[in-house]
Amino acid sequence: MTNGGNHPPVELYGMASPNVRKITIMLAEIGQPYGFRRIDVFRGGQFEPDFQRLNPNRKVPVLVDYRADKNSPTVIFESAAILIYLAEQSGALLPTSEPARTAVFQWLMIQACNVGPLMGQFNHFAFVAREGNDYAFERYRREAERLYRLLDERLEHRPYLAGEEYSIADVASYPWALYLECHGFEWNAFPHLDAWRHRIAVRPAVEAGLQAVEQAEAADAVAFEAATAQDRDRFFGKI
Repeated sequence: MTNGGNHPPVELYGMASPNVRKITIMLAEIGQPYGFRRIDVFRGGQFEPDFQRLNPNRKVPVLVDYRADKNSPTVIFESAAILIYLAEQSGALLPTSEPARTAVFQWLMIQACNVGPLMGQFNHFAFVAREGNDYAFERYRREAERLYRLLDERLEHRPYLAGEEYSIADVASYPWALYLECHGFEWNAFPHLDAWRHRIAVRPAVEAGLQAVEQAEAADAVAFEAATAQDRDRFFGKI
């Protein structure tokens, strides 16, 4: 998909979700200029034909890279895949030697396959469908606590998830870890995770990456409030 030739070298399609924040942080870390296209997921923007051609799974984020070929850009979806792509393209935040490289992939997969999906479900039952769903709420709450504990224990003897060096595993996990208090837990119960999030928060690129979606976050909130019952049912997969 092209944009009539009038596009930045890289375009990011997204909203103000943790999975999109991963990518804005990574783009800031590697100093890559990009354009941001907000997809109004609460009003069905992800189901539009143009977006479905970019990602048949109809999810954000999607990265479109025009740098190699303006007429036939590289399209990457799934946030972990985008992080790996950007790391390999830039030579940053992903070791090239073992065992450090595999350690990064392992903890990146913990986030992509466990932390993100589980906490996304917990958010649904905690903030959207709490009433009448005690079993689901308690199940996902226990699993969220287990995963926070896993990260805390991992960080007890090392500064970053994969070891001594900051990597895409940390970039991926950081936006999700910020839900901890919203999930009803206290940071002082996870002291190593708490120290890690402060260590990451002071990075200029992290601050820039979070600021990059502030306008989208405000627009998302307005869109969610304005969404019809049908819009919300479609967003939550009920229709």
